Amino acid sequence: MITVERQDLGIPAGAKPFANGAVGELFHIPRPVSGLPGGKLVYKRVKDVLDSGVDRRRVLAQMRAVVELRDRMTPEERAAIDEVTVWPLAMVAEKRQDTGVVIPLIADEFFLAATPPDRPLFEIGFLCVSPNYFTKRGIDPAVTGTDVMRLALAMRLAYAIEVVHRHPVVFGDLHLKNAVATTRPVAQVLLMDCDGIARLDNQNRLQLHGIGFQPPEIRAGQQKLQDQETDVYKLGLCIVKMLSPGAGATQASDPAKTAPGLLDAEGVDMLRRAVGTVRADRPKAWELTEYLVRRVRSMIQMPEILSAELSQRVVLRGASLFVRWRQRHGTEVRIYGANGFTIAGIDPTRHHDGYAIQPPTGGPIDVEVWNEHGPVRVRAGEFDYYELPSLDIAGQLRGVLHAPVPDVPALRADVLGTVEPYPIISTPDLRVDVSAPTLAYPAVSVDLGQDAAARDARAVGGIHRAANEILTRAVSEAMTRLIPPSS
Repeated sequence: MITVERQDLGIPAGAKPFANGAVGELFHIPRPVSGLPGGKLVYKRVKDVLDSGVDRRRVLAQMRAVVELRDRMTPEERAAIDEVTVWPLAMVAEKRQDTGVVIPLIADEFFLAATPPDRPLFEIGFLCVSPNYFTKRGIDPAVTGTDVMRLALAMRLAYAIEVVHRHPVVFGDLHLKNAVATTRPVAQVLLMDCDGIARLDNQNRLQLHGIGFQPPEIRAGQQKLQDQETDVYKLGLCIVKMLSPGAGATQASDPAKTAPGLLDAEGVDMLRRAVGTVRADRPKAWELTEYLVRRVRSMIQMPEILSAELSQRVVLRGASLFVRWRQRHGTEVRIYGANGFTIAGIDPTRHHDGYAIQPPTGGPIDVEVWNEHGPVRVRAGEFDYYELPSLDIAGQLRGVLHAPVPDVPALRADVLGTVEPYPIISTPDLRVDVSAPTLAYPAVSVDLGQDAAARDARAVGGIHRAANEILTRAVSEAMTRLIPPSS
């Protein structure tokens, strides 16, 4: 497990936190941290004194367990967790004593544009406020999207809890302020305060409840510790509130009173069981996810890629490769290749059959089609480049042996002066008027009863002999007219 000394984070002495929570205060880390993923990072320091007499040492021990759990995950599991959570990456210590954790900085798309200097996170609780609230803060009310977008965000929240529940842990403190969302370009949700996640086998786990989110079995004193069933109760309550826009949404708890048309009878029944008092009747997080995926798909039209292929598998370097596709319902096409090669913004109405590309290297090529509801992506194929060999004549002749040329003997100047010039021979001006002979090829008789190959050979030979005889006679006649006979 990675532990970083606070002094190695590069945070200036006396720096003030940019945000505070119930448990910790947040500081920007100004530079990359060795051994941790790239991107901007944050130091979450646990406060020296916590509210309600919470034991600081227990909080730090739970944080350490969460970091250790991530270290034991496979790369695929870490990638899935990092997509839907702000999971702690490393412990931070001061003088060898744990003081907090390093977490990723939440990306810009999860913040709302508002009247400066206000720049709030898009907490899922914003789905429960009135348009007037947005107007007062200078936020575009359209940021929440359509009612179908609300359903898509509920689906993403259920999926995030499902990913967490793939491990033997309980999320714990789930409520409307502990998950953030974005609707642009597509629906996405991140779970925050993941340092409060605890292993199910930790009998000393300490987890909080948001106002109005305490499960009935804990209110009734039937149990003290939270578990995955209490997570589902809180998840169901969040979904009901997210799907109940307008006045009183934060108090909503009846699935039958959500926005008309968003849930069918199956969905109402499933959410009723999720927020009910019978623990055994509550669905699993993955069951809620699967239902919401089906429901969203029944209400929207995702892009479809009917086919995708490459024009060829081997390409001469410098030549273009044509990526062919057939798709429906897409508004943008993107092409991806090896080493980060990307072409985005392709209009499928202008390039409905495909697009010519020249990637810098060979390898796989993917096609991704987008519309307002999200993307679909397929592998079009793989290709290789080849290059023509260079033609180096000098190099090829290098090493070839040549016969030596003897030197020309020197001639004295006085000898050269006595040499008579060559005589100039003049010839009479001859006017030659020779008509070109006509080559009349004689017909070749063919015996149809003979072997075909033999017939063909004899026929061709006969034609050649006849042609040679005619040419010989024509040349002889021409020479006779040019050179008169000697007397």
